[in-house]
Amino acid sequence: MKKALIVLLAAIVVALALNVQAANVTFAPQAVKLKVAPGQTSRTALTVHGFSKSTYSLNFLVGSKFENGNIPSEWLTAAYLWLDSKAEGGVSSRNMDLVVTVPLGAKPGKYSGLVVPDDMQCSEPISSPGVIVAIEVSDS
Repeated sequence: MKKALIVLLAAIVVALALNVQAANVTFAPQAVKLKVAPGQTSRTALTVHGFSKSTYSLNFLVGSKFENGNIPSEWLTAAYLWLDSKAEGGVSSRNMDLVVTVPLGAKPGKYSGLVVPDDMQCSEPISSPGVIVAIEVSDS
């Protein structure tokens, strides 16, 4: 009896895990290249799209979470975004500026990384390829 209960509970957990949905968040463009001198600020426009098969409400930051890169976190100004499924077809979009400030004294060179959404309060997990950011810091 105890063994059957454990098997039943395990089956329920697996079934629930397989039904977990994730909202898809994409960026356009998918890659950004900026040339910035030390002590300067540059910005570029991004469009962020959200989609899910179910009703969703996504609150997240863009510019506060990086993967696979060498961009110092303090160089990007994080933007707070909110997307929901109330838009036609369940697709919601927002425009934003990705703002990069390279401090005085920054070492010239190439910096890059993958900027991904940082979940602040979402109704479901976020799946996103992120946006690739490449920054060339020029000589002063």
